Amino acid sequence: MYLITNAMKNLARNKGRNILLAAVTLAIIIGTVITLTINNAAAKVIDEIRLDIGSKVTIEQDISGMFRSGMDLETSMQFICINDFIKYADSEYLSNAILNTEIFFLESENLTPVRAINPANVEQDVPYKLIGTSEPNSLPNIITDGRMFSGLNECIIDDELARINNISIGDIIDFKVMDLHGLGEKIYNLTVVGIFSAELYESQLFKFTEIYTSIETVAAAGWESNHGMSVNAEYFLKNPDHLGLFEREVRAKGLPDTYNVSINQAVYDKVAGPMLSMKSAVMTFTVVILILGAIVLALISFLAVRERKYEVGVLRAMGLENGKVAFGIFTEAIMLTMLCLVIGIGAGSVAAQPIADGLLESRVTAAEAKSAEAGDDRFFQATAFGGQIQTVSSVGYKPESEITVGLSADIIIQIILITLGLAALSGIIGVVIITQYEPLKILRERS
Repeated sequence: MYLITNAMKNLARNKGRNILLAAVTLAIIIGTVITLTINNAAAKVIDEIRLDIGSKVTIEQDISGMFRSGMDLETSMQFICINDFIKYADSEYLSNAILNTEIFFLESENLTPVRAINPANVEQDVPYKLIGTSEPNSLPNIITDGRMFSGLNECIIDDELARINNISIGDIIDFKVMDLHGLGEKIYNLTVVGIFSAELYESQLFKFTEIYTSIETVAAAGWESNHGMSVNAEYFLKNPDHLGLFEREVRAKGLPDTYNVSINQAVYDKVAGPMLSMKSAVMTFTVVILILGAIVLALISFLAVRERKYEVGVLRAMGLENGKVAFGIFTEAIMLTMLCLVIGIGAGSVAAQPIADGLLESRVTAAEAKSAEAGDDRFFQATAFGGQIQTVSSVGYKPESEITVGLSADIIIQIILITLGLAALSGIIGVVIITQYEPLKILRERS
């Protein structure tokens, strides 16, 4: 008990030295609280982005990669049928798959086409576009009569086409896909089960008369490849880490090597880039704080114990063993550090949010400026080679610019462990130095 009481008195007796030790310790703790809380919050946001964007996988023909490698596109292009994309969706690694197709080269012998003024101010027939989707519920709620398609060979059409041709719910309309690639004509006999408002695409620069149906209906026409249609296939992994496993599975199912199986890396880099940069910076700062702080703290502790040689000599001459003297010095370090811990956690938690906001804002601004300068938002898609849409764009996505910082139980535990480590460092230095001194020699030198 005497050693603990004496340790408490020593904290008051040696104010100058202890204030210096406390200042260094407090700076280390505050800096560590700030950086660890920011890092923890950033890690959570990055995980959310990863689950959102990193879980979405696209299968696209790597046209740009083939071009860069000098491959002859006419002979190297490989086309797979819509049934293959459907087959890839049957995987244990996926939580969902969304398949969309568009067929442009349609004609109908029994329908009168809609006419409209084109951008050149010339009236012309509006071409048809057959859209197949695996997710009809994702379409806007645009049905004005009837219902959404659900069965095979069911479709919905716009009210303008229905009005011109006097089409009612239950009528059958016929379309033929023009044979532009020597694959044979594809015939569609579709039952109209719903009519939607043509306002859905009035804002489009190039207008089409759109007919919506299921992906199964599109596939049922017997497509041997995706020549003649564009396909947008999105697969959603249960776990983003299973990308490699999913790729091996679809390769085994026959996916050609000219196709990429990947997440939209451009989007991920754009959205998560500033957050990743900030996380890396604060972790580097954490390491620097701990290393430099530990060095400074060790130096101050070393000098402080050397100044207390006479006190140590007196205690040893009174009969106290090395271990008890060391315990007293170690107790002082613990008390001082725990006091700094309480203050540091409070101060660090208050300062963390504004610092995080400032750091993230600067990185978002830098990322947006770099993106604008490099033209990363330019949109590119290739459909001229028979269809599989290849998108290398981050249009519509913005860097994540919000972060909520707060102390959690695991962060508090980490701070406590770091604080105890600082106290142990300070105390151990004192113990090592004390064991090197003989009490009589200390008192003789003092005399």
